Amino acid sequence: MIVTCRRLSVLTACLLLAACKPSTETKRAEISPAASATPAAAPAPVTFAHDPGLDSLGYYFTDAVVQAGNLKLTSLNIGQASDFADWESGKRPATYAPIFIEFEDVTSPKAENELGQTYHTVSLRVMPTAYRVDGREVSFHGVDPQVGEVTFSGAFDLDALKAAKAAGPGEPQPVLKGGLQVGGRQFRNITFKYFGGE
Repeated sequence: MIVTCRRLSVLTACLLLAACKPSTETKRAEISPAASATPAAAPAPVTFAHDPGLDSLGYYFTDAVVQAGNLKLTSLNIGQASDFADWESGKRPATYAPIFIEFEDVTSPKAENELGQTYHTVSLRVMPTAYRVDGREVSFHGVDPQVGEVTFSGAFDLDALKAAKAAGPGEPQPVLKGGLQVGGRQFRNITFKYFGGE
């Protein structure tokens, strides 16, 4: 009789566990969206890094149309090694950085420069919140109230960059390729041409 009671209590326990199992799975399914809404890990620390031995000074233009709303990309600009050193030591003017991306407002009035080229009179520069410029990577992250987040991730063709710099002024040469995000829009495989200035 004692054995039978024990078997009955084991059987009852098993039935209770089986009855509870579906509701446990239901609870897990219900809480998994909440788990996915948990705040993401803190972003990586902001970094500014460059290779002082890389001569990347110049203006970089693309033939691709990159536009978000009224703002159209005009150039990606890179300064000299001393500009990077100043920025990284804390000297950060409001209107200039060792790497920045410039846009023009296509609804603004036009004017003519000293070379006879027309341009829009309203432009904005997106300053970096992080960057890396070296022989393996060119990356940029910045934020502007008008355009939102702007990121670029790409790399130089170092041989092409060296050849373009050695050639001096003339026809701009493609030397940099990567992807650009402007606000919510992504532009892939953009090729930038090097222009050293007049």
